[in-house]
Amino acid sequence: MLAEKYKEAVILDLDDATTTSMKQLAYRKPIKVSFLDPRTKRIDRGAFNGLFESVIEAPRELFIADLGASVAEQLPKYFSMNGTDVIMEILVKSDIQLQLVCVVGGGNIFKATMEYLVELGDSTKDQIKITVALNGFYPCSQEQTAALLDYIEENKLTLINFDLVKDKGEMAMRTVENVLKDGKGTSGLSPFTSIYFRKPIDELSL
Repeated sequence: MLAEKYKEAVILDLDDATTTSMKQLAYRKPIKVSFLDPRTKRIDRGAFNGLFESVIEAPRELFIADLGASVAEQLPKYFSMNGTDVIMEILVKSDIQLQLVCVVGGGNIFKATMEYLVELGDSTKDQIKITVALNGFYPCSQEQTAALLDYIEENKLTLINFDLVKDKGEMAMRTVENVLKDGKGTSGLSPFTSIYFRKPIDELSL
């Protein structure tokens, strides 16, 4: 959705499992960057620092990076080990604005996504903006919603809601799945196929 909304952005997949985004965003020619030491499976801080160096030198304004699985788990440790205040000082001097978006879903993924959000918040110490993106594809129960809203209010975070497929009918879901599998984006789609995507992407407030 972000790749479609911000066509001028450089798309980076920083995860060690890139199959989904490399396939779905094939038309954007995503750049695969590995940050994990193959031996220890921990983040290579030198490689991560090198990414920021590249961003500083690049003649582009917007970079969208997907961090999932192992790399995402190491991100709070990166902030903790280097010191968020030190990182922020470097980013400000380099004229880089860093925004972290943490996706939270309901059901059986709520516990893991909330635990990660808390860990990320603790490691950044309110010095880096965190936006919580609530994934409507995995709706929260009333109890889960209450817990999430309490945490967001307590920590003064920004909350956005998004859902690529508001129509959960079988035909709509199959159509969207086929478009994602094709990896060609929404350009070239028929008007009544593109209608599934246009409003959710326009309403994505990031």
